[in-house]
Amino acid sequence: MTQRKHYLDNLRTFAVLMLFPQHSFMPFNDWGETWYLHSAEVASLSAIKNFNSLWMMPLLFTIAGVSSRLALEKRGAGAYAKERVSKLLLPLIFGVLLIVPVQSYIAGLFWNGHAGYFDSFTKLTDLRGYDGAFTVGQLWFLLYLFVIAMVSLPFLLIYKKKGKGTFGERIPLIALIPAGILPLFGRMVFDISGIAPLEYMAYFLLGYFFLANEKTPEKLDKRRFWLLGFFLALAGIFMTFILTPYERLSWFDTPFFLYIFTILLQLASWLSILALIGLGRHYLNFSGRITGYLAKSSFGVYLFHQSWLVTIGYFVIKNTGKPAIQYPLILLGTIVMAFLTYEGARRVAPLRWMFALKK
Repeated sequence: MTQRKHYLDNLRTFAVLMLFPQHSFMPFNDWGETWYLHSAEVASLSAIKNFNSLWMMPLLFTIAGVSSRLALEKRGAGAYAKERVSKLLLPLIFGVLLIVPVQSYIAGLFWNGHAGYFDSFTKLTDLRGYDGAFTVGQLWFLLYLFVIAMVSLPFLLIYKKKGKGTFGERIPLIALIPAGILPLFGRMVFDISGIAPLEYMAYFLLGYFFLANEKTPEKLDKRRFWLLGFFLALAGIFMTFILTPYERLSWFDTPFFLYIFTILLQLASWLSILALIGLGRHYLNFSGRITGYLAKSSFGVYLFHQSWLVTIGYFVIKNTGKPAIQYPLILLGTIVMAFLTYEGARRVAPLRWMFALKK
């Protein structure tokens, strides 16, 4: 039996918990996105948000690919598909019906001064719901992951039936790095409200085929600081550009430099994943009381956190005027309420089933 890779659980938990500060940055973004509510443009918070975007969701989809490979080694296609339905599709459906509409309602109040709770089901714009219309909110991750897993499954089974190993067992690390360009091609095909399905499908498949064996993470472990250094160097270039006033970057606004910048940015994202897998395998491959609880609760707090964030943010922004006060109040209030909601919901059997919560 395959030994459980605790570092994957801990990395997943870390990425999910980072959604608390990451989404709390959104009311303060400086790139013109209205979101469900808005306070003021704060460049420092926006810069941190942009930095985290390089690795957070790509890491989660990559780990999902690794987990799918490990799952299919232990169970058949039918059990795997049934598990995807219970762990992804059901929470998505009940979340869209019972959790996410709060965000559309608050957005309608904030931007329009009025809202109807059922506007989330009757109004349709661009699926983000920032204007009070229908949205899947933060649950887009469940939607994409379920579709990606189901669409990929026939191809994964064909490959498995042939008895082939993963690509990562047979290629050197230097050849693995260029594979990280694949999500960029997926992003170029199409996106839905700014989120590209094929981009995240590429990360899922990279995890499945390259990182699910033991040899590749071992290579990443040995080169973890090199990978981290290259990532930070490329990320530093990215951060320098986004923090530099546009008028000082007029030379940059040419097709050639944009292509080079986009490729380097994609490599930075992939290097961040490789570095985190290597660092995680070396330092996070353990299980304890706290990590066990956080791993168990992280899915539930992910489901509940953003509706609490938007609700708390609405009252905080309406009643306080300074971002330096607003941000910590929103962040801390969201953390407390999301964990309290999880603790309450996991004790109710129907809610555990609806939202795939662990008791």
